[in-house]
Amino acid sequence: MKYTIVTAILISLGARTGTPARAASQPPAAPAPPASAPSPSSTPAPAPPAAQPEKKKVPMNLKVPVEAMLAERIAKQLVAASPVADPADAKARDAAAEKLGACKDLLEAAHSRILWGGFHPEQGYDPSAYRLHDRSREDFFQLTELNPMIWAKLYLSTFMFPGPYSVRQEGKFTVLELDAKFRGGLDAGEYPYPFWHSPNKWTAYMNAEKVILIFEPGRLVASMRKSPNPLSVRLIKRQWDTKWIWTNDKGEPQPRVSLFSYVFSKDNPHVAELDRSYRALESAFRDQNCMTCHAPDNQSRINDLLLLNYPNQALVMRRSLVTVLEDNQMPPGNELAHEPTGLQDPEVLKTLIKLAKEFEKQADDAFAYEQLREARPRTEPAKP
Repeated sequence: MKYTIVTAILISLGARTGTPARAASQPPAAPAPPASAPSPSSTPAPAPPAAQPEKKKVPMNLKVPVEAMLAERIAKQLVAASPVADPADAKARDAAAEKLGACKDLLEAAHSRILWGGFHPEQGYDPSAYRLHDRSREDFFQLTELNPMIWAKLYLSTFMFPGPYSVRQEGKFTVLELDAKFRGGLDAGEYPYPFWHSPNKWTAYMNAEKVILIFEPGRLVASMRKSPNPLSVRLIKRQWDTKWIWTNDKGEPQPRVSLFSYVFSKDNPHVAELDRSYRALESAFRDQNCMTCHAPDNQSRINDLLLLNYPNQALVMRRSLVTVLEDNQMPPGNELAHEPTGLQDPEVLKTLIKLAKEFEKQADDAFAYEQLREARPRTEPAKP
């Protein structure tokens, strides 16, 4: 009876410890020393856990920001739209302008406006750092506000993209940086305005190495050209006759790319009326000396400069202009000169508001036609 009980205990211990138990028919093993012999009433020590294979660390699957994915798509589209060509080839530039102006991802990302200018390493990637004040350094840069399609066709198309690019985060901004080459051999009328009015600006354009697109959450807010330190390059000059607009030998107005005919399709029925409304508004602005401030040299150091002296570059302010005039906030006052803000002649103000509203309407009609034209199948003729 004792033999049977001991055997049963041994079999039970063998099952718990994983040690094969002896068969009941075999004689019992010699008893172990008293200090280590298990007692029928004692609890056996737990077996050490089996060694587990080391688990590999799986990296966190972080989602790629939407702006980064959008920047990747846009980068590929820009490289395809504006490849490297002869920097003096106007036809290659025109072809690039057409493709860039039809880049939906690019234009939709910018919504209704984009800021453009030169990148300054000490001002960085935040566009708000380019809004200057009275105590700002003289060498700091400011930006120009443009309609996205106008920017793409006029400014972005003056650059060629060899292919390399990078997408990275700079604080809250997603930055797309593309290698770029400037089309520096074009005729004067092929540029949005005479960049060479300032030798420093022309040198920066001619030596530009990168084009940067800056995204904040939700939209593309700015684009900048990145050039070497001006002290590290030779100053490049191009003769300028101090004229912002002129006519060529054929009597054609220049710069040709600044005209509505360069950015709108040839069959757009609203271009003629748009041009007429702009010319009337521009003439009235000249009478009030508005062009002194709203010109490319930005003598008044306006933040987010709006250009009024070129037809298609004035399109970006077609909505804000009416509001500014109705609030009578132009021109700004000058306390030192005891000059009040706004126009003091109510009849002049009334006329400007009327002209600005007409310009806004004709511009909206021209843009609406382009959108409808783009949406139609290519085989269907466009209709007003």
